[in-house]
Amino acid sequence: MVACEKSEVDLVEKFVREVKAERYEKIMLPKFDASHIDGLMEHAPDKQMVSIYPHPAYSSYYGGPVEVGLVMLYTIEAVRLQVEWPSSTVRVFDEQDLSREVALSKVLPYYTAWWAKNKGKSAAELMEVDPQEGSGLTWHIYTTGE
Repeated sequence: MVACEKSEVDLVEKFVREVKAERYEKIMLPKFDASHIDGLMEHAPDKQMVSIYPHPAYSSYYGGPVEVGLVMLYTIEAVRLQVEWPSSTVRVFDEQDLSREVALSKVLPYYTAWWAKNKGKSAAELMEVDPQEGSGLTWHIYTTGE
């Protein structure tokens, strides 16, 4: 059990190191599960800006540099929803004004409170509890299409 826990931490730490060093160039996010959220949350306050980070290959949207912490929250959202990509971009927007990106400092408190309340729940239970519910924030970017 101890070895398993260590390898799970190592997976998170390796991911964080690669993102921070701008060396994470894989198409897919790592195969994280709910057991990795603790480690990802530890790095969620990180304000270091990075220009290379995971985002879906199908998305043509690139918003430029982003905080490491927002990449971690984006990854947590993928884990929570049990999807490869939770959104078409590593950005949070104001639901009332989708042209307005929301800073990590505004998003992080919702995830911190969500994790404090839901830590230890199953993946299925986590999927049902949206950290941003009622906040007026969304990961989704809406486009008019082509």
